[in-house]
Amino acid sequence: MKFITNTVIAFVCLASGGSVLADTETEITTALDYFAEVWNEGDLDAIRGYYHSDFILVTDQGSITLGQRIEDLEAIAQAGEDRGELGFSQVTVKAVEKNHALAYGAISLKFKDGSAIETWFTTVYLKTPFGWKAILTHN
Repeated sequence: MKFITNTVIAFVCLASGGSVLADTETEITTALDYFAEVWNEGDLDAIRGYYHSDFILVTDQGSITLGQRIEDLEAIAQAGEDRGELGFSQVTVKAVEKNHALAYGAISLKFKDGSAIETWFTTVYLKTPFGWKAILTHN
């Protein structure tokens, strides 16, 4: 009887862990979809809300803080430049621990002139009372 009880307890723990992972995957995938939507609409306030206040973007040119990132986006918007139509694909989400997760996949920006930038991204998320926030992105 003790074996059966322990087996049931183990199964419940594994099942609930899987549920947490499924929730994390769904929540982060939804956050990425929302980010693409507000990017494509040019909603800078909503874009700002996607990021954690300690956000860092790592690129081939170096690291960029959240403040710098928002300034760059505002400059593009004010100049009326084409930001490109943003899309994500082949996204994989992995829970790292209770309040952290990792997402990686393909990202594309398609511009009105027909050109496109396609690359890979990796983003670390932190779960906050306001949902999952991107804290570090490399692309």
